[in-house]
Amino acid sequence: MDTLEDLYYGNLFPHECAKLDDEVKELLKLLNRNEEKLTATLSEDQKETFEKYKDCNREISEISEREIFLNGFRLGARIIIDVVNK
Repeated sequence: MDTLEDLYYGNLFPHECAKLDDEVKELLKLLNRNEEKLTATLSEDQKETFEKYKDCNREISEISEREIFLNGFRLGARIIIDVVNK
């Protein structure tokens, strides 16, 4: 099976291949630590609002990441077409 077939049949998971560098890992730790501190100070109502905020933010990130992936894939395909046609 070739790479495109693997991608089509769901055998490839490019997002799982991404490795987090040390800077990103440290930022994630800091983010989690600050979120814990913040939520400890919130009322139940505020916690619910904050969870909704995080859900919206996560959805925006997923949409953005998908668009960036698609644009990169399209650019790569255009580069290949240009190379083949010259």
